[in-house]
Amino acid sequence: MQVSICLLADTLKDKQTCLLSGVIPNITEPHGTVIEFGMSETSSTAKLSAGRPQDDRVTDALFQATLKELSSHGLEGTTLSAIAARARTSKQAVYRRFTDKSELIATSVESGLVKINVMSPRRGSVAADLRQFLSGTVRALQDTDLGGAIRAIVSSRDVPALAKVLAEAEAGQRLVLRQIFIATSFEADMETRIDLLLGFIYFRLLIRDQIVTETDIETAVYLVLGLVAPRDPAPNEGLPGM
Repeated sequence: MQVSICLLADTLKDKQTCLLSGVIPNITEPHGTVIEFGMSETSSTAKLSAGRPQDDRVTDALFQATLKELSSHGLEGTTLSAIAARARTSKQAVYRRFTDKSELIATSVESGLVKINVMSPRRGSVAADLRQFLSGTVRALQDTDLGGAIRAIVSSRDVPALAKVLAEAEAGQRLVLRQIFIATSFEADMETRIDLLLGFIYFRLLIRDQIVTETDIETAVYLVLGLVAPRDPAPNEGLPGM
């Protein structure tokens, strides 16, 4: 596979580099479309990763500080001065890398999402794949500064930079869930099943601010897959109309 890809490189030099080093090149199709192999980065994260090591360390410190500030103080309470102080750098260092607070926040969240990027489905059991994916998503949203940061910005979709990173995060989650459902007996109404699973998590975590447990995830998965037999409702003595 590696050799076949290398032979598609645009120039002889690219072919030789690919074969000797194992570095897979970008390949341009006849119509000018570039095919990228491996995990992709957005232009903002790719641009930042091209800097010097010291610049990378400062940038990473700014990312971590931004997520912590958002998780602790919310969007309105997060300031560039506080982020710079937590990262042990200066506001000038922030402005050398980002145009404003919104860009820094969006890029920090984007970087965090890349680091916890989701697994590929194993295709052995739909229920098991769903549990693994949803458990990882819940841990990221519930137990990390990244989750706190996302909770802080989720209501700010009127800010273009923040709306973009939130939309991309959801698109990535939906893509993995489609890969789990596709070509299985649960493919019918796939998008509705995805809405129900993601909606359950986001409603619990972001709206009601409640903990989501592994038992909650398992119950939601089996209900959405229709693998739980209907049961008589528990008695609700004393409730109006019952």
